Amino acid sequence: MYGGRRAQIAADPLRTKRFFLAGVAVGIIAMSATGLAAARLIESPSQLAARSAAPAPSVITGVARMLVLRNSIVLPGTVRAGNTVAVTASAPYHAIVVTKMPVELGRRVRPGQVIAEIDGRPVLLLRGQLPAYRDLREGDTGPDVGQLQAALTGLGYSDFDPAGYFGPGTALALQLLYQHLGYPAPLYRPPASKSRRSARTARPAQPYLPMGEVSYISAASALVVAVTAKTGTTVTAGQVILRLATGHPYVTAMLSARQAALVRTGGAAQIASDAPPLTDAGVISKISVTPAYAAPGAGQAGYPVSVTTRRPLPQDLIGTTVGLTLWSAVTNGPVLTVPLAAIFAGRHGGPACVVLVAGNGRRHRVAVVTGPMAAGFVTVQPVIQPAGTGTLQPGDHVLIGMGR
Repeated sequence: MYGGRRAQIAADPLRTKRFFLAGVAVGIIAMSATGLAAARLIESPSQLAARSAAPAPSVITGVARMLVLRNSIVLPGTVRAGNTVAVTASAPYHAIVVTKMPVELGRRVRPGQVIAEIDGRPVLLLRGQLPAYRDLREGDTGPDVGQLQAALTGLGYSDFDPAGYFGPGTALALQLLYQHLGYPAPLYRPPASKSRRSARTARPAQPYLPMGEVSYISAASALVVAVTAKTGTTVTAGQVILRLATGHPYVTAMLSARQAALVRTGGAAQIASDAPPLTDAGVISKISVTPAYAAPGAGQAGYPVSVTTRRPLPQDLIGTTVGLTLWSAVTNGPVLTVPLAAIFAGRHGGPACVVLVAGNGRRHRVAVVTGPMAAGFVTVQPVIQPAGTGTLQPGDHVLIGMGR
């Protein structure tokens, strides 16, 4: 009870030795752990060699296939409109003014629209196959009259005149169309008729369709691919102010003489575009036998080629450049082929060979005779082998190299 902690230490003279031995034991344990950790990080020479040794080589194989060998020709192509309609300015005098151009390049137009205004008069777009080649007025007959009647009926302006006859019903339907578009219908005053008393009787003016105020397209819509005049422009009679594209677009390109000798009409083709992303199959539809220049002063002449597609190309591509690949057949039909890298030199000057790789990894050589090659493949024909040595068949795996 007396003397406190010092008295207790004095009463136990071994206390200090016990603390010392405990510290030594802890130090030994820490050093052992550090040694074990260091031993894990240190590699022996044999371990280092094993870790840095190259992996076992792997076998790279190809497959024998029945293919039609084709060479490819890659070149730029231009998308063209299937059909083009030229809209011209027309007036009874030489100099005329474009007073309105309501359409823009790249826009789509449809029958029933006003696509231009010349000297304050509209140019109507209607649907039909025949171009306008005369003014149409009451009393006229013919297929162009029937086309006008069908176009007016398609827009909702029906009449009861006989098909192909421009009568009062056709005149009324035409007048209503002009009114709905915000223009007065052009009027034609027929010659005066003679009465019984030989006096001339004036006849009322009648609506008619001047050939200069209409343009026909054969489709439900057309793409504006060229605008050569703008509001306020003075143009001459007959000058083209708009070009409209209809129909299925196609692709044209220029071939060199060597390229033209390789490809054939009806051959396969492929069209590729980045904007918009597109890849489509095509057919070579025409190869010119007469050389031509892509443009005046464009250098060496080439041979124009046309490619059509099995499905219509977007009309937005008209006028753009696309990638065009043409294929020329090297073989008439499917032949047995292997990758070119699968052909090895024969032993002691013998025939070339391929090395077959079985599913269990076993290999054996097959002597072959090689033929035409294209696109990284070569035609092969197995040489007759002794019985039991096997031969080369479509679907067999052949050695083309060793990899790591």
